[in-house]
Amino acid sequence: EQATMQRQIDEAEQELWTLTASDEPDAKKIDAKVRETEKLRGDQRIAFIRAVGEAAKLLTTEQRQVLVGSSSPDTNPKN
Repeated sequence: EQATMQRQIDEAEQELWTLTASDEPDAKKIDAKVRETEKLRGDQRIAFIRAVGEAAKLLTTEQRQVLVGSSSPDTNPKN
């Protein structure tokens, strides 16, 4: 999903470059393309945050605490 979203962002950036390189740049089209590109970036970021949240559900409480830095890994587990 991240790769697909990144391709969409890259395509939008390329289109923006083409718009700005025009002999007579259309400010309205450029404005719309910038807004589209930034929305795609925001959507990508939200998707990443959601994916991390879903992955975190698979961790134990101790693993989550270590991940966020509120605990140290137990380097000497008791058997």
